[in-house]
Amino acid sequence: MRTVRLLALLLAVSASAYPVAQTRPAAPPAPRCDRTCLEGVVDRYLDALVAHDAFSLPLAPGVIFSENSQRLPLGDGLWNTATGVGDYRLYVSDPEGGQVGFFGTVLENGELVALALRLKLEDQRLAEIETLVVRDAAAAKAVDTMEPQPAFLEAVPAVSRPTRQALVAVAERYFTAIDGGKAPFGPDCNRVQNGTQTTNNPSLQLPGMTWNPFSLGCQAQIDTTFFSFVDNVRPRRFAVVDRERGLVFGLFMFHVSGVVTSYTPPGRETMPALPQNLSPYTIAVAELYKIKNGQIGRIEAMQVNVPYGTPSPFAPTE
Repeated sequence: MRTVRLLALLLAVSASAYPVAQTRPAAPPAPRCDRTCLEGVVDRYLDALVAHDAFSLPLAPGVIFSENSQRLPLGDGLWNTATGVGDYRLYVSDPEGGQVGFFGTVLENGELVALALRLKLEDQRLAEIETLVVRDAAAAKAVDTMEPQPAFLEAVPAVSRPTRQALVAVAERYFTAIDGGKAPFGPDCNRVQNGTQTTNNPSLQLPGMTWNPFSLGCQAQIDTTFFSFVDNVRPRRFAVVDRERGLVFGLFMFHVSGVVTSYTPPGRETMPALPQNLSPYTIAVAELYKIKNGQIGRIEAMQVNVPYGTPSPFAPTE
């Protein structure tokens, strides 16, 4: 009997010393960052950039930062040299995907540069920071004097908003066209690259050309095979989809091998390739598409040349 009582006492002491763990309710998921929130994150990023204080931002563990397709330690590159914010600002918000794209201008040691930016949030913290910095004074000035195209700010009625997949599928067809196919361009489609309109712009002319591809519309220009100097576009990342406004913001690597020395537009004489396309290089491009009624109406891009074959730090090696 004494043995039984002693055993019961030991069990009681053991239970009090090691209580059964209580299951805690799971923490609620972080609230979705809406359009206002995402645009605020960009503004906070720009403020931190000018203050040279990257670590004042809410950062996810293992945050990845790149500048001109080169992975750098966060706080390096433009973080060392930014001295102010310019006038141009265009936001592309994707609350569903937790990402935001941005085109704008900043000052670098007092000189204007153009900036394309993509931020990805995870649990309200920055997990990916991708930047393209266009250090070209004329291009940066051209961008800084622009106003955001009204089409990029126009909301699509909720009942007629395409799915994310449908918007991306239309944007993808732009590259189908470059490869020799057709894309659903709207009748008033125009493209702006580094602040310069490069379609329907007869005033833009390159030396040595007997005809002007820049005077043509989006599809007509592509039909001339003018872009045959581009060997391939890989990877193609349609990262930010703004369903409310019908926008797709993507990041792409255009690879130019330099082997295409001429091209023959249908019904025209053979044209020599431009001198800058006769040696290998890659173009890192951030490009925005306005899609309305299943058609591409406006295209805006920022781009920088990088060494040939440069991969994206945010995509698997292909």
